[in-house]
Amino acid sequence: MTTFTPPAPLRTPVLLTAFSRYDTARKVMEAIRAARPPRLYFACDGPRNAEEKIRTDKVRSLVELVDWPCELKTLFREENAGLKKAMIGNMDWFFEHEPEGIVLEDDTQPVQSFFWFAEEMLAKFRDTKEIWWILGNNLMADPAPKPDASYYFSQHGYGAPWGWAGWRRSWKLYDGDMVQWPKVRNTPEWDSFFLSKGEKTEAFGTFEATWDGTIKTWDFQHDFSRMVHRGITVIPEYNLVRNIGFSGTGTNTLEGGDVRDVDNACEMPFPLVHPKTIVVDTVRDLLYFNKFIRPPFSRRLKNAVLGMLPSAVEKAIRG
Repeated sequence: MTTFTPPAPLRTPVLLTAFSRYDTARKVMEAIRAARPPRLYFACDGPRNAEEKIRTDKVRSLVELVDWPCELKTLFREENAGLKKAMIGNMDWFFEHEPEGIVLEDDTQPVQSFFWFAEEMLAKFRDTKEIWWILGNNLMADPAPKPDASYYFSQHGYGAPWGWAGWRRSWKLYDGDMVQWPKVRNTPEWDSFFLSKGEKTEAFGTFEATWDGTIKTWDFQHDFSRMVHRGITVIPEYNLVRNIGFSGTGTNTLEGGDVRDVDNACEMPFPLVHPKTIVVDTVRDLLYFNKFIRPPFSRRLKNAVLGMLPSAVEKAIRG
């Protein structure tokens, strides 16, 4: 197993976003505590009832673990804003104060090398406008990879930003309400982006449902904004963040049967080896879509059958 020794004290600020899950939030805070960032932003949405307030208060007590020299800032809401509004507000708050930084949610537990990987990537691509953000998770990572470089470049892949880092410059282009969606959908420029018919179909359905409010989240809008601006994602060859939220209590993670529920996280060797050029790996992007995003055949068949039925019959079947 690869061990990691930090090359220098961490200089990059960290945002931790949480709600009511103390057990997972504590594990993430312990990882942050070990990395000792100079500035920590801790945001927690408000409770929806008195019972929930007990849990959110317990999560907020994690500030007691900040025992290293650190500038601590908190955003503890009194009322519940909901996932979408709270997360967008958290990021707005963070990037209003910081030009760049690391973002962790209360169920995204990083290994230590993630912090220094993110820091080096933030510095290296600070002025490279086409680089949109840096992800910490790589579900396709080999358990014992021996890559030519420490990371690669991607443009496809939706959701699952389990630990990431970015800049104010790209967050300013974030379209939380997807106001551009009606203008770009079904245009030749939009259609030409996709690597397969299946990817185009799934993306259309996901973005349409996010735009009309059926899906209430914040991260698909980030994917949409990145795609509109043809932004590129940096992905480590090693999975540096494990999702510890597959317990049925998370908003966007399920207990059992989720193909994304893999634990292949490990430390990344340093010093980093940089690719010689910025070239999107479309082969791996398509493999990722087919393995982790593409709906199973049973769902695709059901959707195809429903699409051939009169609307009244379809509604009856769907219930």
